Amino acid sequence: MTLDEFDNWCLAASGLQRDAEGNWAAAHSGEVSFPEEAHADLAVIEDSSYWFAHRNAVIASIVGQFPPGGTIFDVGGGNGFVSRGLSRAGQDCVVIEPGIAGVRVARQRGLKAIHSSFEALLAPPESIPAIGLFDVLEHIEDAGAALSALNRSLCPGGMIYVAVPAFSFLWSVQDSYGGHFRRYTLGRLARNLRQSGFDPLFGTYFFSSLVAPVFLLRTLPSALGFRRGENAASNGANEHRLPAGAIGRALQGSFEWEARRISAGRTVPVGASCVIAARKISGI
Repeated sequence: MTLDEFDNWCLAASGLQRDAEGNWAAAHSGEVSFPEEAHADLAVIEDSSYWFAHRNAVIASIVGQFPPGGTIFDVGGGNGFVSRGLSRAGQDCVVIEPGIAGVRVARQRGLKAIHSSFEALLAPPESIPAIGLFDVLEHIEDAGAALSALNRSLCPGGMIYVAVPAFSFLWSVQDSYGGHFRRYTLGRLARNLRQSGFDPLFGTYFFSSLVAPVFLLRTLPSALGFRRGENAASNGANEHRLPAGAIGRALQGSFEWEARRISAGRTVPVGASCVIAARKISGI
């Protein structure tokens, strides 16, 4: 999507107008269950985070195996970290983000970005080739209604890529701080997509080696009251650095194993996150 095509699409979206800086924005960007201050925290750690690096590798691999028919609209795209990774892999992306802090970082990263929630931009029906929801769906209370609205905006046969945190038994104060309503299994996510008019093509877990650490270092302390919301952000930043020595090498090796397996079209049976690529069912 060229800049002219991007501008034409934004003109057709009746909820958008130019803001004071000349960028596209909704009159009311909408609300999302995510702390606005977290965008600045994430911008500091994203480039050096093993977690963000591996998630990007998994997403790029799956998008490459199940390619979109055009531009990917990265809904709730935050600072544009996933979109930048996909762009480097040859995919064209547009970031749609209701938080102005995230939009500004995305634009600084050279990405096309719209300051809006998806609902507020009023996308024309069947006008979007592909949609990415990368750790977004868990922030939406009525996930089924959101998926159905996204389906209506997709072109016939359009693709959707959804990554979410996995397994309710891994719930912790970090989920509460982040504004999550739920964690998923692949089965639940696939059912939600089918009910909203999508055909799941491929799904897998990832971060398999983090299941035990997350449970021991986040879930149990949260359940016992040893880990509280005010410490969640700083603790989360520390957890984005691999530990030194053998443990760090083992974790890195597990991520490389997952990347090879997923790139070969095979699945990982368990993990702290999961992702599905699905196609809009024609006629729905």
